Amino acid sequence: MESQFDNTDENYWNRSSRAAFSFDDEDDVDLGDAGVRGSSGQASQSSKWDNNSIFNDDTISEASFDNSAALGTLNHLSIKAILSDEALNLVLQEQALDDHVMPKGVSPEEELKLLRRQIQSTLYSPNLEATAQKLLHGKVAPLEMFKSLLEKRQLLDTVLANGGDAIIGVLLFLKRTLNTTQFHNILQQRPKALEHYLSYLRQSGDVSHYIDILQRFGRHQEAALRQFQAAMTCSELTTRKQQLQRLVDAYASAGVGVISLYEQVFHAALKLQLVKEKEPVSSMGQQIGDEPTPIEFLYVCCTQNKNWKEQDMLKLSSPQRFAADQEISPAQYEWTALNERAHAQAYADLECIFERVSGWNPLKTKQFHISFDLSLAVQRLFELQAPATVLQLFLSKMSNSPEKLALAQRVKCIKAVIDAMVSLKQQQELQQLKETLPERSEEQFYCENALKLLQSKRWTTDNIKLKL
Repeated sequence: MESQFDNTDENYWNRSSRAAFSFDDEDDVDLGDAGVRGSSGQASQSSKWDNNSIFNDDTISEASFDNSAALGTLNHLSIKAILSDEALNLVLQEQALDDHVMPKGVSPEEELKLLRRQIQSTLYSPNLEATAQKLLHGKVAPLEMFKSLLEKRQLLDTVLANGGDAIIGVLLFLKRTLNTTQFHNILQQRPKALEHYLSYLRQSGDVSHYIDILQRFGRHQEAALRQFQAAMTCSELTTRKQQLQRLVDAYASAGVGVISLYEQVFHAALKLQLVKEKEPVSSMGQQIGDEPTPIEFLYVCCTQNKNWKEQDMLKLSSPQRFAADQEISPAQYEWTALNERAHAQAYADLECIFERVSGWNPLKTKQFHISFDLSLAVQRLFELQAPATVLQLFLSKMSNSPEKLALAQRVKCIKAVIDAMVSLKQQQELQQLKETLPERSEEQFYCENALKLLQSKRWTTDNIKLKL
């Protein structure tokens, strides 16, 4: 059996019909014989297909399909019905820039001439619309063909009218091929291009060039803030202090229109760096982060302060000195100190925080003064669980008796409630309050004395009226 199959394979490959095909044999083919063989081959082939019923129904061929009507319709259809003149011109122009098809059979000399002609037409005859369209669609287009200043301006105006990332590419090309004065004049005359260029510099991280452009076009406020941000992002304390010092000196002597608030912020930041050098946060033992805000640093200074009656104003970390150097408002200073002393339960220092000497009469004794709403201080002390005596101290500073009574009742300070009722001469309400107080308690004795005082005042007033 194996020998039979082997002989069959050898016979298959030795048949003349399986000989190798060569294109060189086409010249020797007799068309008449080919026709005879073709017809006989078709007959034998059709007899073979007839034995396979699966192909019996496949009687339709491309030759039998009549597409003359469709071809006639296409022949009469104009290309202008599909594309507009403008779109067709753009397509042809783009093909002229992209497709450099070389005809077949040309000599090397003619091919070199054609290539030179294409380069000449591409590089020295700029097509503004086609180049702009390619740039706007994200394609690569040579810009070196735009030599004159007018052509470069026209190219920039074209991409500015359409928008997109092509604006940055054209601006960088102009910056590379123009001198600084010409480039800045173009930016000055086109605010939209200036904004795109500033955005590019900001995103690329070129801080020095970004600040230089802002200053050159008179935007000193933005330049100052950007310089301040760059200085504050320095990790080293010494470098940050040096940059802040240069910033303060530059704007102090430049005479440009930087608002005074910025100058105050720059000076305060510089003084804060000086305090950090002499009083490091780590040595203060506070967990407030490596870069505390001025208010957080003030809180730390309040924690470290030991003498609230007479603060050492020569010490940089003194709460009052630090608040003055950092331009911290009196209300912020007092609120921060109140919270810190209440958390530390150092209630004896609270009165010293709010004591002030009158500026017009330094010889006068200190008086109580608060820079924010007194009711907020009472409520905050109540939230921090301050004792009733401290609440009564602050409530006694309120001059509005109805508000004082309502707030004292809210924070449950009985003595302050009694004082407010005495001020309002509410004798009947005082009697009712006395009955609700615990027997022989301090609040009950205080209420009885208030009733006696109120009655004596009323008796004295009545005697005066009788005498009159």
